[in-house]
Amino acid sequence: MRSIVLAQDGREDWCVGLQCPCGCGRTIELLVIEEAHPRWDYSVDAKGSPSLHPSVWLTNGCRSHFWLKNGRIHWCH
Repeated sequence: MRSIVLAQDGREDWCVGLQCPCGCGRTIELLVIEEAHPRWDYSVDAKGSPSLHPSVWLTNGCRSHFWLKNGRIHWCH
């Protein structure tokens, strides 16, 4: 089972964490605070499925590039 974690500081959301879906074991941390560059937005639909925007593109290691939409990974080729 894959998990995504939302880290908060008090009441402010600041980071989304997940394991790379390629299976390499890397932990990916994406900043969601307004001041961050780059920054991601997240949403959760009525079924509790998360989405992230923009895509996640790792520039080193496994070099995975994917979207997380409605709880599903969509690979970029």
